[in-house]
Amino acid sequence: MKQSKAALEIGGTFIQVGIGEKVENKWMITNKKTFDTRDPQETVIDLVQYLEQFEFDSIQIASFGPLCLNKDDPQYGSITSTPKLKWQNFPIAACLSQKLNKPFAIDTDVNACAMAEFMLGNQNSYLQQAIIMQDNHQLIQQLEQVLASVQLQMDNVFMECYIQKEVIFYFLNKRKIKISKEFVLFMEIGLCTNVAIAKRLNCPITELPNVSDDHPIWQLIGFYLAEACQNLLYLLSIEKIVLGGGVMNRKILYSIIDQRLRTLVNNYVQIPQNYVVEPQVQDVGLIGALLLQ
Repeated sequence: MKQSKAALEIGGTFIQVGIGEKVENKWMITNKKTFDTRDPQETVIDLVQYLEQFEFDSIQIASFGPLCLNKDDPQYGSITSTPKLKWQNFPIAACLSQKLNKPFAIDTDVNACAMAEFMLGNQNSYLQQAIIMQDNHQLIQQLEQVLASVQLQMDNVFMECYIQKEVIFYFLNKRKIKISKEFVLFMEIGLCTNVAIAKRLNCPITELPNVSDDHPIWQLIGFYLAEACQNLLYLLSIEKIVLGGGVMNRKILYSIIDQRLRTLVNNYVQIPQNYVVEPQVQDVGLIGALLLQ
């Protein structure tokens, strides 16, 4: 009997939707479509109208967060304290489930990507870190054949950041950068979102793909991410770091991060070749959503 599931990767800017079919024990994605992430009600209408034309057994959701993932909580499947104000406390999973009359599975986009990459791609101990606006660091460990996912709040990681020629030393639990008038964020990942990059360049997010690879902004973003990788290397002895997310579609960042990281570490510990890598799994967010239980 053929398995068919609707897969959604809900990001802060774009949403990927597809229908997953299991063929010879392997998930294949068909009928992919990309939507803009608009207001919650408008976005749900877009998704429901598209998915209604297909037959599937369940809705598999990998979403930006933070999410309520306690199945005993009435808010299970809701987006909680996100910087996207209109999405705060929105029951995205329950809403789609009710309108499409299908059961759902949900987890963070970071966890879903990490699960897919762990099971199907880079199967070493590694840390999967998406470039998103939450303080959401995911550690994946292989304990015999068990996948253990732990959300870490790196509250006391010392970072050095360069902002408009000022050197600012801070702790992550004292983050203080204004992303919007309503929401303040100060962390290395928050400084690297498409929102933060667009604000630095004073351009719309939609114009970021047109920024050339030799623009100085990518050296700055690469420095921030290399510094994050340095701290994670020291704290967790990670064997490999997989960096994903929309910002990392700028492939030049991988070489910048590698160079900056090696300069920062300065042979204090040995860093293997191909240490910071991109995901190996194609459509990793959608595939990860399909793997959720």
